[in-house]
Amino acid sequence: MSEILAPLGGLSDLPAALNTGADAVYLGLSEFSARKNAENFSVEELKTACTECHKRGVKVYAALNTLVYDSEVEKFAECVKSAAECGVDGLIIQDLGAAEIAKRVCPKLPRHASTQMTLNSAAGVNAAQQLGFCRAVIGRELSFEQIKRIAENTGIELEVFVHGALCVCISGQCYMSSIFGGRSGSRGLCAQPCRLDFTCGDRHSVISLKDSSLVPHLRELDDIGIASLKIEGRMKRPEYIACAADACRKSMDGGKYDFERLSGIFSRGGLTDGYFTGSMQDMQGTRSREDVENSAKALNGIKALYKAEFPRIRADIRTILKPGEPAFAAASCGDISAAVQGEVPQPALNAPLTSEGVCSRMSKLGGTQFYAGEVTAEVGEGLNLPASALNSLRRELVEQLSAAVLAKNTPDYSLRELTPPLFGEHPAAPLKWRCEVYSAEQLRQALELPFELIYAPMRLLGLSTPDKDRIAVIPPFVLSDCEDEVRERLRELRAAGFTRGMAQTLGHALLLREEGFILHGGHRMNIINSYAAGVCGDFGFEDITLSFEGTAAQLAEIRSPIPRGVVAYGRLPLMIMRRCPVSGGKPCGRVRLFDDGGTPCGECIADRRGNKMPVLCGGNSVEILNPDLLIMSDRSSALEPFDFAVLKFTDEKELKPILDMYQNNGKPSGPLTRGLYFRGAE
Repeated sequence: MSEILAPLGGLSDLPAALNTGADAVYLGLSEFSARKNAENFSVEELKTACTECHKRGVKVYAALNTLVYDSEVEKFAECVKSAAECGVDGLIIQDLGAAEIAKRVCPKLPRHASTQMTLNSAAGVNAAQQLGFCRAVIGRELSFEQIKRIAENTGIELEVFVHGALCVCISGQCYMSSIFGGRSGSRGLCAQPCRLDFTCGDRHSVISLKDSSLVPHLRELDDIGIASLKIEGRMKRPEYIACAADACRKSMDGGKYDFERLSGIFSRGGLTDGYFTGSMQDMQGTRSREDVENSAKALNGIKALYKAEFPRIRADIRTILKPGEPAFAAASCGDISAAVQGEVPQPALNAPLTSEGVCSRMSKLGGTQFYAGEVTAEVGEGLNLPASALNSLRRELVEQLSAAVLAKNTPDYSLRELTPPLFGEHPAAPLKWRCEVYSAEQLRQALELPFELIYAPMRLLGLSTPDKDRIAVIPPFVLSDCEDEVRERLRELRAAGFTRGMAQTLGHALLLREEGFILHGGHRMNIINSYAAGVCGDFGFEDITLSFEGTAAQLAEIRSPIPRGVVAYGRLPLMIMRRCPVSGGKPCGRVRLFDDGGTPCGECIADRRGNKMPVLCGGNSVEILNPDLLIMSDRSSALEPFDFAVLKFTDEKELKPILDMYQNNGKPSGPLTRGLYFRGAE
């Protein structure tokens, strides 16, 4: 049966999860948690949480799921060691380099691929498996049919978010908080700008979604083999955790749950299952005064849900009372057992003990994690043992059984010292210029200019496209609804003479590699440390474009076995999403996936100050772009440490003047941004 996975913001939340039936919990440490503003756990608190959970057969997963800079590598390795020594059952990790560090420090500690790794296809999950992950947390934006397809075509455990806040952006691809406010969601400090009132025409709050709830669908997910049903909410209060875990437990067990209370405890105009069912129209939501008032009402009485211990472990108990021998009791939970001895029974002066009476006394396991299974007693004739002695025997038995359960469920890991990346750096070379195009006209112009390499969407490419060796094919960003078609199209393009592909996700990388393309890594891979660059080299990448969330100085320090590049021009992406803010539902289809038919709508969304952010259609996904252009033409010293620089074109009409400006270190005019290359992000 699928596990119910509850969030813990801090140690005080533990009873809310344990006493409502959660099978596992996930939590963050004081460092490297993607919920940096949660209370989080010290090492001592983590040790306590692991002990209390393991006594109950509950697993503990530590989320070390931020991007990690090279300057933080040693500290991250120490966090992994601390988590292992406390006995966590797994690590949730976003950063490819962080996963490599964890593998080197504690090889046997299970690694779960965070949803921040943008895992929305079978190819992506299979790539994660090849990299040593044993579980993948797949995207919130997937439908049931898409989840089912992934489950049918992958070989590791899958984890699905079933209740909680719903990011409008595909996980791992939101840069709005860092670009607008210097607070990176990938570093645990998302400022949630999506909750502000962005407008499109007369529609308001177009990128703020209701919270998701798949609680009515849990059995469907269990039926297709989903390993873990995850509740979001490390920033929420314990009553929220208890209410959600209780509803999930009852839904899984076929009981009745209070959906009205679940909706009332926290919502933004109600709950939605729009992605799951494929009905994306009615998904927008904001937190209203009515929602706040409903939450206050719903809090009443919820503490009673988690006041008492949840009896989760069946205990079979056997008691033997014989004349002249100490009382004996044994209990077993599967292959775990314990046995104790007590006082010697005495001859009864009045009513002797019966086996029924002893069984009744030994079955009283209330207030513990156990419930009575098969209870038997062998009682000699004419014997008596005070009720206090039987109670003491039972309590000691429970203590010993609890200790045995703890010992059984506490993992024992061997630790190693962190070794440095084992590769020689590639030789330095003069900076080369590359570009990424959006339209057929841009591709035509780019082919006439001295770009070393041109990244182009597969919809623009065909048999007659010239200069195929200089073009890297970009598959559609979202593969969940077109993976087979993309694979077939890649085969056609490879047969036509295209040899290179640009991977924006692990799913892209695996598909392109399997179809024989030379791999070039895009900035959406979020590579930001030397270990991650090494992982890309081992996977087969020829080169990698680094994340633009680092400063130029940080990125320049990254050691790599393969050439490194940076984005040097363009409207930086703020978000990429499945739900279109213009149509208010699924992407309109004006831009197609596999041919150049159709015309983009050219719409924008606007913030409260009237700043307009272009909306760029990708066929089955939509990008929101920064209103200001990133321009680095007059900052050549910041680009010199890299092997290549990428100019990202979206709505540009003329490409040559822009390339000329960069080749001549030209001074730009008009509004611009330097991105995060000098100011950085927290």
